[in-house]
Amino acid sequence: MKQISIGLIGAGTVGSGLIEILHSHQKQILEKTGIDLNLSQVCDTDPSRVPSYYKGEIVTDFKKITENPKNDIVVELVGGTGIAYEIVKSALNHSKTVVTANKALLSEKGSELFQLAIDKKVEIGYEASVGGAIPVIRSIKTGLVANDFNSIYGILNGTTNFILTKMEEEDMDYAEALKQAQDLGFAEKDPTFDVEGIDAAHKLSILIGIAFNKKIKISDIHIEGISKLSKAEIHSAKLLGLRIKLLGVCKKIGDHLEARVEPTMIPLAHPIASVRNEMNAIFFETSFSGPSMLLGKGAGSLPTASAILSDLVFYGSRRGQSEIFREQNLFSEGKLLPPGENRARYYLRFKTVDRPGVLGEITSIIGRNLVSISSMRQNESNSEPVELIIITHEAMEKDVRNSLSEIDKRADIIKGKSIMIRLEDIS
Repeated sequence: MKQISIGLIGAGTVGSGLIEILHSHQKQILEKTGIDLNLSQVCDTDPSRVPSYYKGEIVTDFKKITENPKNDIVVELVGGTGIAYEIVKSALNHSKTVVTANKALLSEKGSELFQLAIDKKVEIGYEASVGGAIPVIRSIKTGLVANDFNSIYGILNGTTNFILTKMEEEDMDYAEALKQAQDLGFAEKDPTFDVEGIDAAHKLSILIGIAFNKKIKISDIHIEGISKLSKAEIHSAKLLGLRIKLLGVCKKIGDHLEARVEPTMIPLAHPIASVRNEMNAIFFETSFSGPSMLLGKGAGSLPTASAILSDLVFYGSRRGQSEIFREQNLFSEGKLLPPGENRARYYLRFKTVDRPGVLGEITSIIGRNLVSISSMRQNESNSEPVELIIITHEAMEKDVRNSLSEIDKRADIIKGKSIMIRLEDIS
């Protein structure tokens, strides 16, 4: 039996879930693994948040945990990049293994913190930072270690997936679906971090690091959220045999990477299109293993706490070993495709005036910008605006955007800003 003393900092939603699982399953975990996980201290600025059944020490100063020589592992569940950075740095400086679910911190400060961990001969576990209960981090780092990654993409945010599911299945508009997500606790009062794609971009940058061994700053990832999506696009996608998901995507294209988070139309036949509500899914295409997908709950108290428990057992079993797998911190700077140089198919929707020749003028502008049209659909209407939907062949993004910029300036043919959504023919 190996005893591991744990100090937890942050007793909020996930922290309370961790306390609950350790309280109810400590003996079961010991029987399965031979690791005795002892939660010796809990720190929170509001001690009342700590469940009453917890009988260990409760403190309000995180240094009483990070500097306590009796603690083997410090679990950071405060979140953000402010005080959480100080907590993790203090723990590492005092030679503690750290377990965290903090994707923003690792995305923005990971290089520094991983190097500090290497210097102090300890480790950082972060399975819970991407995909909640989905074991994606360890799957990439160990299960697929022999593989070169061609692409990785997925639904990395449960809030946005819930909203898009409700917009399609219950014919809700965005505001209505968001409110339901907030009422059910899937979305924060200020949902910006989720709905504008920032949360997914942090997670994507972590996945890029471990899958492609490249550092990509979140500021260099193309990010678009779902807040401007309308029911019209949801309905149009369905008629075309497609579904809109907010995807985080990274593809290897020659010596470059393409990294983006944006609403994307995908075929209904693809398994990722069937992922509903708050579920997450990550899809890989690799050299030896081929295509594979991981699916599960991407957030929530107990699912995220479950992933943290996985790290506590995994890294706890390695405490004290002189030769252990070290978090690679030798990532080179990733070379991204220049903005607009990526190629894809696109869904375009225009609201046009009702007069002869408009369709010809729009297609002429698109053609002059080197964009080829795959299909078109124009609704029959006795009033303006007339809706025109175009699906392009694969084209350079900058050429498609130039087309729309030119068309949208034509007030004589267009009524309102045109819509452009990437279409991924992923198989």
